[in-house]
Amino acid sequence: MAANHPLFPEDCDPTLPGYSDPYPYYHSLRGLDPVHFSEFMQGWVLTRYADAVSYLKDRRFSRAEYLQKMKAKFGADEPIFAFQAHELAFTDPPEHAWMKNVFGKAFSPAAIARMRPATEEIVRAQLAGLAGRSEIDIVAEVAYPIPADVIAAMLGAPAQDWEQLRELVDGIVISRGIVRTPQMMEQGSRSVRSFNDYFVGLVAERRRKPAEDLLSAILVAEENGRKLSDEQVLSMVETLFAAGHATTRSLIANGMLALLKHPAELKKLRENPGLIASAVEEMLRYESPTQAPSPQAALEDIQLGGKTIRKGDLVTVLFGATNRDPARFPEPDRFDIERADNEHLAFSMGIHYCLGASLARLEAQVAITAILARYPNLRLADNEPEWRSMGRFRGLKALMVHV
Repeated sequence: MAANHPLFPEDCDPTLPGYSDPYPYYHSLRGLDPVHFSEFMQGWVLTRYADAVSYLKDRRFSRAEYLQKMKAKFGADEPIFAFQAHELAFTDPPEHAWMKNVFGKAFSPAAIARMRPATEEIVRAQLAGLAGRSEIDIVAEVAYPIPADVIAAMLGAPAQDWEQLRELVDGIVISRGIVRTPQMMEQGSRSVRSFNDYFVGLVAERRRKPAEDLLSAILVAEENGRKLSDEQVLSMVETLFAAGHATTRSLIANGMLALLKHPAELKKLRENPGLIASAVEEMLRYESPTQAPSPQAALEDIQLGGKTIRKGDLVTVLFGATNRDPARFPEPDRFDIERADNEHLAFSMGIHYCLGASLARLEAQVAITAILARYPNLRLADNEPEWRSMGRFRGLKALMVHV
């Protein structure tokens, strides 16, 4: 069935960007071939929750080895690979554990809590700039600028540079698709060069004169007497922008669409704003912003879900499928902002669990709460908005609403 399906694997990325409802197909694939080898991806995709958890916790799979394969395919001199070689997401233990401990100090619960006032002010200012409008685009005018601006503010980048940084991040995100093309790599490399040039200067300035910002905190953080190199710091900053921006903007917009398409849940949240944390978790599960993480390579032959994964094979998870697995989530296609036991995989699991998950949750909670409070009569202007082709991310091209 899978090989003959018009959307998979011949015609597009298996994360199915651009398609309004991939979930019936995900259900079919999970039932017929849950550990599926995709010729399009040249690797395995997992659609069952239990298989995904087993894989994500298995140290016999390597993200660093996957990066080596990409270098061999596209050329090791691509600037995007120089960044990724120092990224937390592309390292394996024991280096991964050391880096995560260092970065974790800068992303402590207290540090994230301190960002709430600044996040609220950025959201307030963005919505205030839309005053007097009868129709707005939630994607372009709210979800797109807010995450990048919050991260830029955290890092201490001057406000006049925020718009430039957003544009560079878009190019970096495009280069991170599961299935990469030379064109995507070229665009990503151009953006990385410009991004690197900008932050090399800011890092040097903060080393000379630390400030009360996240970049300064990262520069002084250490573990076992060892600090991060400039290359590691720059890679972390790039990851914060690329992963945080793409994921959080989609979380905000996808979440608003889910609410507007489920009036009873929207009414429930308006009447009880204290449900926002639970609502955001359901948004993450129901319409996962990251449909698949970067693959990993098997370091040996491994049995998984009844299939033999050979040494060197690439494997990834379709979070859009695992987060709607009926074996894990009762009535998985029902949007329920009070869903209990909602341990979704939207931020992954295991050693590669997203370090910025708390920040993404904070931004989404603040932004969605503010939107609902400001616009009591909010309604869709287009009942079937178009989905954007974003590689492994699932996000809307636009979300036009009457306010």
